[in-house]
Amino acid sequence: MQNTRLVVVSRLAAGLLPIAAALLSATPAVGQSVDLLKKLNAPAGRVAEQSKSAKRLFTAYLDLTKPPQAVGADFNQTTIWPGMDGFDAVAKWAAANQNMGKAIVEVQHCQILGVPYGTQGVDAKFIERGLVAEIGVDGDLTKVRFAYLDAIETISAYVVADAYRLCEEGKFDEAFTLGVAHLRLLRQACDAQMYGEKFAAMGLLADAYSIHRDLLYAYGSKIAPETVRRLALEEYPQLRVSENERMKRLELPEGDLLVADELIRGVFSDDTLVNEESFSNTFAGLQAANEPLTSFGAVKRWKGIAGVHGSRTASLEKLNAIYDDWWRRWRLPAYGQIMSLPTVMSRVNPVKYAAVSLAVKDIDEIFERRRRVIAEYNGTVISAGLVGYHQKLGAWPDQLLKAFTQFFPKRFNFDPYDRNYGGFVYEYLGSKTKSIDSEGAPVEVTGCVLFALNSDHESNGASRHAAGGKSDDFVLWPPLRAVSRGQGK
Repeated sequence: MQNTRLVVVSRLAAGLLPIAAALLSATPAVGQSVDLLKKLNAPAGRVAEQSKSAKRLFTAYLDLTKPPQAVGADFNQTTIWPGMDGFDAVAKWAAANQNMGKAIVEVQHCQILGVPYGTQGVDAKFIERGLVAEIGVDGDLTKVRFAYLDAIETISAYVVADAYRLCEEGKFDEAFTLGVAHLRLLRQACDAQMYGEKFAAMGLLADAYSIHRDLLYAYGSKIAPETVRRLALEEYPQLRVSENERMKRLELPEGDLLVADELIRGVFSDDTLVNEESFSNTFAGLQAANEPLTSFGAVKRWKGIAGVHGSRTASLEKLNAIYDDWWRRWRLPAYGQIMSLPTVMSRVNPVKYAAVSLAVKDIDEIFERRRRVIAEYNGTVISAGLVGYHQKLGAWPDQLLKAFTQFFPKRFNFDPYDRNYGGFVYEYLGSKTKSIDSEGAPVEVTGCVLFALNSDHESNGASRHAAGGKSDDFVLWPPLRAVSRGQGK
């Protein structure tokens, strides 16, 4: 079988991987590799400008007024709701920035976000506001910075603020039109090529889906049945053209491979001769950035490693083997035989290939994040179907299968945490009340419960909830955040 990672550059150049980038034609800043930026940006260079959303989105963002609070841990898309302190000011902020919402709706069907890697050729206004993705910050290839993600977080906060404002005014179609456009925009951001971008964007998308379930729970009795039906059968399932319930079009981030390749090539004078000074400074600096508590004496340690490190050719082959292994695992069934085998990364000699081990990220966490996104996605489709069922029949289904087809597409009953590739667990409560421990606080739920198994692959009967956690269950409906708010918790 062909080693696909050994031909990664040609595969990237062939445009087979969707990448959130744009072609750069100007010479990059000192310390940045011309070839590296071309490799990172070339695939998106073949995408028509009208199919890229970043320029139009960020142009609108430049006019977005300052939010009432700084976006961060205490003020973000998951914390905004009508019962929060200061919601009136938040709603006024959203109402005053309708051009932002119009831009989101306008670009929702674009092919890519299109944020270029590097700053050359980028509008000076965008650079000034940090709407860039930098590779080789201050001429140091070990440093990357994706400052534009701050803008995406602020835009997400705006969307939730305006959606709640519109719902409070009874304008549900407008609220969900904006909300669905926002989901599609975040899905574009999830196609970024670098690990840090992709991981952050996937987290924002997962949270955004959870907010849609909050909205369905809070306003389900008021939303027009036709709107709910459209969401469950048309809008949510069509997150992206050809996307399915397993999100198979979501690609593994591979830009870090190109950066690691560049780093390793740069510390060898020839195939076998390591440039000791460059080697020790480069990887001591990278270690200090990733593991600051282990950085003391790092330069001396890396000078010692330089004398026994594998050759450039061997190091690059090992690097590609690591990504080849991850690439195959990403595409194969999540719980197939290969997933139980040790990864190539876990078997790398920690001294002979120390530079390789440090230059790449162990990306197990992004596999976990993909599972959470899939659960949030499918769970939101089904939740809309359950609301539609309740609207029409005045009760929750005693079996989930009764809502198949007419209220939501059956294929979305897929639990990414189930080793047998089955559906979610559904429990009809009837007249009973169920107590669920959510982040240490008991929440009382009625009607029905829909949940995924989480990474322990076992059910605890939804007695404890964790969103995409290692254990406990992942309760999708009813949305516990919205339930707890209603119960004053």
